[in-house]
Amino acid sequence: MDREALERSLARRLLDHIEQRTTDLADEVMELSTDVYSREYHDREVEVLFRDQPLVLCLSGALPGPETYRTVDLLGTPILLTRDAGGKVRALANACRHRGVRVVDGAGTAKRLTCPFHAWTYELSGELTHVPTEDAFTGMCKEDKGLVELPVAEGYGLIIGRLRPGPPLDVDDYLGPGLTDELAMFDFADWAPHGEPHVHPVQANWKVTLDTFRENYHFKVLHRRTLATYAHGGVLTFDAFGPHLRNCSALKSIKALRDLPEERWDDAAQHFSYQYALFPNTSLTFDSRHIELWQILPVDETTSEVVHTSYFRPDLSEEELAKAVEMAPWICETVVDGEDFWVAGRTEPGVRTGLLDTVVFGRNEPAPQHLHRGFAAALAAAAERG
Repeated sequence: MDREALERSLARRLLDHIEQRTTDLADEVMELSTDVYSREYHDREVEVLFRDQPLVLCLSGALPGPETYRTVDLLGTPILLTRDAGGKVRALANACRHRGVRVVDGAGTAKRLTCPFHAWTYELSGELTHVPTEDAFTGMCKEDKGLVELPVAEGYGLIIGRLRPGPPLDVDDYLGPGLTDELAMFDFADWAPHGEPHVHPVQANWKVTLDTFRENYHFKVLHRRTLATYAHGGVLTFDAFGPHLRNCSALKSIKALRDLPEERWDDAAQHFSYQYALFPNTSLTFDSRHIELWQILPVDETTSEVVHTSYFRPDLSEEELAKAVEMAPWICETVVDGEDFWVAGRTEPGVRTGLLDTVVFGRNEPAPQHLHRGFAAALAAAAERG
């Protein structure tokens, strides 16, 4: 299926749901023990889901060309991403091998990187090339003191990596065949970040925070004055790709397609948004102009943080760019912080009092059901491995 056929198919599903007042449904209601929000679960999840699993580190456009670098911090792990002169991406621990100081901050271009403490200097490959007063380190093997390398892989516009050393990664294995074919159609590898990533602190367990991205059953209530004024609530497509998934939600403008034959739906995607959940913690939302990358991270069992980065298509007109930029503060401050993360914080201490033994996900919430089953399966598999 090509992109045009996919978008027409998704638009048809959404229109049918709107007309019939339905949505994609799970097979049954899920009741989830509130134990999953406990300290014990939090500690296991950090190890199994975040330190052992591949994570999306950024999109390819964050390293826009040869001899570029970008720093990423996830779960207290400082990561230095580099693209060398040949275009190869590496992930390195952003910690000098002399005394552990951060080598660099932010993003930029460079042929090599120098630690600000004692000027130990590294190639973009991580190789240590210069040690001032080198005779004071006689007996140290300089070849063994390059920056610690972490597994990383790039493809389909994504850069994925692991937070500890280990075997190499493969993007195709991570995504699976259905999702690789789909993301290849969107061709967003050169979409560049607009501004710097910023962090949203949330007073809720990371799974509660994640779940706010994965259903729009709440639109007509929580977002009645914001998103519900231009998007349909309670209507969502759901498609699983292994542990990952795709939702699509409809804008009210989709009614323009209702009386047209499908062969005249030239740009059906302008009437809905793609929302991907990439296991375990990444939400990727995009339309024809920009992509919003949301990385949901646990802090402790009661709090989380969300690293948010916007990426824009490089050939946007000034008018299109201005419109997208104008919307960004409203989405972040009014909708996400003021509504989604506000209500996520109101789960605390409700899920910890012992008065609730379960939380419930209805059949109209298939996406969070799918993700929670994936978390449980990964934890069970890790327990079996010992």
